[in-house]
Amino acid sequence: MYSPLVWASFIAAILVLLALDLGVFHRKSHKVEFREAVTWSVIWVSLALAFNFGLYVCQGPKPALEFFTGYLVE
Repeated sequence: MYSPLVWASFIAAILVLLALDLGVFHRKSHKVEFREAVTWSVIWVSLALAFNFGLYVCQGPKPALEFFTGYLVE
């Protein structure tokens, strides 16, 4: 499967993104406007699609399609 280094890197990236989202970008409570909501949605969907592309490159089309299908269902 994957080495522990790959898993550690993946988990670290998720934790960094979560810390940035909750601790830096949304530090102050405010009314979220439509434009800001669309911007953040585009950013997070783009990150998911970039991950899907990496999955396609590393694992092939079947795992990438499974991830994409699960992403759409969720």
